[in-house]
Amino acid sequence: MMLPMRFHQAAAFLFAVIVMCSGCASWFIKGEPPEVLLTNVTPLDATLFEQRLRVDLRFRNPNDFDYHLTGIDFTLNLNGKRLARGLGSKEVTIPRLGDAVMTIDTTTSTLDIVRQLLEFSQKQELAYDIKGVLHSTDGRLPFTSAGTLVEPGMFSGAPAGSHSTPQ
Repeated sequence: MMLPMRFHQAAAFLFAVIVMCSGCASWFIKGEPPEVLLTNVTPLDATLFEQRLRVDLRFRNPNDFDYHLTGIDFTLNLNGKRLARGLGSKEVTIPRLGDAVMTIDTTTSTLDIVRQLLEFSQKQELAYDIKGVLHSTDGRLPFTSAGTLVEPGMFSGAPAGSHSTPQ
């Protein structure tokens, strides 16, 4: 009776280790993860309910070996609000100490685009952040990247930070 109990405990422990480590495949990936940069967002066709977008992402490989990507899953936010979610199964090889571009077509709500345009002020910056997971032949790698698309005052003709005072 003692042997079956120990067997079940050992099996449960082994199962727990496998489950915990299955989500940690990125721990075993060698080198640094590629840097992900948003390079372009192009509006495509639109309907009353949805807007198609083409998103270009540049991947930079700081490693001394080629990096083979098999897909991507990401969310693109503008000023902290979700703009689009992208999924891509395109394969791309980022050369050692080089970069490569992947283009992903996404769909977003036309209403979300209109809301973002109505909330945008010429006096505020237009910031983006992109979060997601890179899929590679070696496992999955989470990533985040952020930047500014438009500086405050860029469209008003006044330089950012300049204020006019009445005299």
